[in-house]
Amino acid sequence: MVSDALGELSPPGSPPERAAVGRQRLLVTLLGDHWHAGRAPLPSGGLVAVLADFGIAPANARATLARLTQRGMLHRTKEGRRTSYRLTEPAWHILQRGARRIFASTDESTWDGSWTLIAFTVPLEDANQRRLIRARLRWLTFWPLYDATWVTPHDRLHEAREQLSELGVTDAVLLRSTDLELLPDGRARLEAAWRIDEVAAGYRDFLHRYRDLAGRAEAGGVPAAEALVARTELVSDWRALVGADPDLPVDFLPPSFPRAEARAMFLGISEALAPLAQKRFEDLVQRLEPA
Repeated sequence: MVSDALGELSPPGSPPERAAVGRQRLLVTLLGDHWHAGRAPLPSGGLVAVLADFGIAPANARATLARLTQRGMLHRTKEGRRTSYRLTEPAWHILQRGARRIFASTDESTWDGSWTLIAFTVPLEDANQRRLIRARLRWLTFWPLYDATWVTPHDRLHEAREQLSELGVTDAVLLRSTDLELLPDGRARLEAAWRIDEVAAGYRDFLHRYRDLAGRAEAGGVPAAEALVARTELVSDWRALVGADPDLPVDFLPPSFPRAEARAMFLGISEALAPLAQKRFEDLVQRLEPA
């Protein structure tokens, strides 16, 4: 089974393990942004050159390619002495699902009062399966009421069914209804799980951290050599914020919640830097091993 390219890499322990996972996530982010389904596989030497822009040594870059191939995210091909890589079909679809939420232009702020609820069970000994399910559900904006009972105020019935099917989970109940009553302790439990204050603080930090880059990007003051690294770091930071945000309708948010402002900044920077970042990526990939 392919691991989720966005957030399901095995939780690391030691600093070297964390660094290795960080490199894998970085490369997956780059490929998700700059490689497109149907195009030719990318030469290994070119990908090593791309990662060098991020300060990653060639040996670590090649180890990253090998590890992602083992995980089922990359497919390796070899013609003579030329080795190339492309995203596998499952990894590509995972990335596309993630991109739809990461680059969404609006909040899902209009709420019809409906909830989607899912209750499931998997064998206690299958810890990896449980972790995968939780990661997928959180990305779909489900949040746990109880250990295996998750809820979202969005219509995620089809997406949740699709994820459970992909993971081979058959012992589950999915419900879409307006008749969900949260008693005081239940509502308090859900509000604590949502961690709205922490999410808001994350968006405020994002606005502060990227305000200078936003101004330079709007003025055309970001050189091509910087654009790829800056945009990739921007997308990675935004993905982390989106993954931690239950994407609640305005009914559940304080008036000063800064998500809309942060989203507008993110989209403005990412769109301004996209052509420069793509050109830098293409130049690096083709420099050592022309297609």
